[in-house]
This record gives sequence, C-alpha cells and structure tokens, in this order.
Amino acid sequence: MRSGRLLGTGLDGDAVQLAAAGLVRLTAEEWLGGAAGAPAWFSHVRAASFADTWLAFGETAAPGLRVPARAVVRSVARLAAELVLQARAYDDPATLEWLGRESAEARDRARRDDVSHPAEPAALALVWHGVQAAADDEDATAEGRESHDRRITERAEAYVRERHHRQDTLALLLACARIAATALQELSSGDRAEAARHLDELAGRHMPHTAPVPLWVPGRPDQAAA
Repeated sequence: MRSGRLLGTGLDGDAVQLAAAGLVRLTAEEWLGGAAGAPAWFSHVRAASFADTWLAFGETAAPGLRVPARAVVRSVARLAAELVLQARAYDDPATLEWLGRESAEARDRARRDDVSHPAEPAALALVWHGVQAAADDEDATAEGRESHDRRITERAEAYVRERHHRQDTLALLLACARIAATALQELSSGDRAEAARHLDELAGRHMPHTAPVPLWVPGRPDQAAA
C-alpha cells in the first residue's frame, strides 16, 4: 500500500467511487484469483488494509487527503445495489424481496452464532435502500436523491457504535463489499475474465481522461494491482 494521499491527481470528486470500486475488487479477489497461493481470507485482509489506508474514519478529510468513510459506505452500498439489480435482471420487487429474505437469514445466523453486533443484516439494509434509490433515480429530483442518500447514511450511523466507530464502519464497508462481490460473481456466471472486465468498467467511469491514472486504485484498468 502506498501513502494515503491522492498525489495531486485531481480526483477529489471521483475518489469516493474509486475507493468503493477498489474495495469490491479486493473483496472479490478470493474467487477472482488474487495472490497466487494466498489463503481465501487474504483478500479480506487486503480490503481491510486498503480501507484503513485510504479512508478517513471520523477524521477531517480535505482535498488531496483520504476520503470520508461515511461517503464510501454510501457508494459501496449503491454499487452493491447496482450489481444485485443487474444480477436479477433489474427486477426491483424481486430484488427487494430477496434482500429482505437474506437480511432475515443473516439475523438468524447471528443469533445462532451468538454474534451480538452483526454487520451483514445492516449492510443488506443499506443495499435495500440502494436498490430503492436506483429504482427511483431515473425520475428522481435532486431532493429525492439526497433523501435516499440520507436514509442510507442514517441506517449506517444507527449501526456504528460511538466507541467502536472505526471497527463498525469498516465491518459495514466490508459486508457491503462482500454483497457486491457475490452479485458480481452471479452476474458474470463465475467467469473471472468477465468479472474483471466489469470491475474495470466500474472504475473506468471515474477515471480522468486528462490526468494520470491514480496509483492508489487497486487493479486499475490495463495496469497491475498495487
């Protein structure tokens, strides 16, 4: 991992989306074929390290510095919602119903495993709101989009405990990234090359055409991962 500065790339407006795409890519490496010979959990360690390096967990963020984790939570939830919707042929009601079932099952697993503060049900709730936002985006006003983002933020803040801010925010980010990575696997029918192309396309939306490719984006298009 490199320094937590954006190195003057002029990406302040897109850095949040690039960070979200990077988290999903690193989380997906478990089945995309990451570091040769690495154990399955290594991709999650790399994703956590990436988040810890590039996101500001409650610290003041400024242009050229790390991006606010709260904004990246919204972006990863939105990205996961987009991928989940695509994997289900943009069937909004079916997708929302599936997310509801998954959330109920996640809560049941947490109770059985005696997990007192599980991230997965909360992440699924964020993605649920992200799907609603995506369904409304085409005709939404700026006020409507802000309302959806506010609901995602409020649900995220409800999960994050004051004395465990970094830990809970990171858990929520990684849970959302896992939902996105799983949807990506479904969307690409397990084809690693297709999944990689999709990830490159997601990151490419926010790549500047007149500035250097940011060094901190893992697996950036046409270049090896950092």
